[in-house]
Amino acid sequence: MFTGSKKEIIELIKRRGTLSIDEAVEQISLAKTTLREHFLQLERDGYVKRDYVRSGPGRPSLEYQLTPKGDSIFPSSESKLIRNIIHYLKSKGNQQLVEDFFEDFWDQRLKEAQERIESAGADDPESKISVLMKMLNEEGFMPEFELDRESETMTVKECNCPFREVIKETRLPCKLEQLFYRKLFSEKTERTTYIAEGDHSCTYNIPLE
Repeated sequence: MFTGSKKEIIELIKRRGTLSIDEAVEQISLAKTTLREHFLQLERDGYVKRDYVRSGPGRPSLEYQLTPKGDSIFPSSESKLIRNIIHYLKSKGNQQLVEDFFEDFWDQRLKEAQERIESAGADDPESKISVLMKMLNEEGFMPEFELDRESETMTVKECNCPFREVIKETRLPCKLEQLFYRKLFSEKTERTTYIAEGDHSCTYNIPLE
């Protein structure tokens, strides 16, 4: 996903846990100003976050660490493992347990989204979408948003599916994701493209109500 110096920065943070710009200067053959700009861009894109660490008297030092989005860049077998767990449970006659798990998971997601929206004081569809986009980014959906005032619709495009391996075993997450949008915004929300059927994204059209 990343190449060159940004890849080096991400890998250094992964190995060390945290990384300061001065430490990056010692390891990467780039000017401090260039590296600082790379850190800021990675932070804006949600891959790293800053933290101020105090290790003695004086001002705390600025260090960076990976966010969940940044950590997800590295190879993981979690999705495949979960897929195998689902297959195992289904093969043992525990289909209802699988359904109960996913329904509870999406109920918790809905609750979190509603709490974030309420905390932000978002009381109109556009403000709610703004809050949701941040949450979807954190979850790895790589969302995009468009507003069409002429047709009075909002469009959310999820360009990545964090549950890609899971839906090879069950499409329940897909059903629950559409219900998630309908409960959060409008019962008239429709999914118009669908990754599981070969499209490049899952797209949700939400009427402005």
